[in-house]
Amino acid sequence: MRPVALVACVALLTACFGYNSSAKKWAYAGDAVLILGGGAAIAGDELTKPAPCTGAGCPTYKEPLSGGLIAGIVLVSAGVFGILFNATRENVKTSR
Repeated sequence: MRPVALVACVALLTACFGYNSSAKKWAYAGDAVLILGGGAAIAGDELTKPAPCTGAGCPTYKEPLSGGLIAGIVLVSAGVFGILFNATRENVKTSR
């Protein structure tokens, strides 16, 4: 989970909401990193899933969603929201 947290922190440092054309380009890059990191978290969780337990010593309850899957869903959702927010937000006119 440390790599997922690192990806989230780095992407969130880019302030994934741009206010002008240049800032939006970097925000899109940050949003893409969020989506890729979330996809990697989901894939890593699915690939490391233990085999189904059959037999007398199996636990009675197995959680349907694990932490890696939830973290991946949150990261992907944040990235998609950031892209949609940037696409619909008007550029701010700054005086220089």
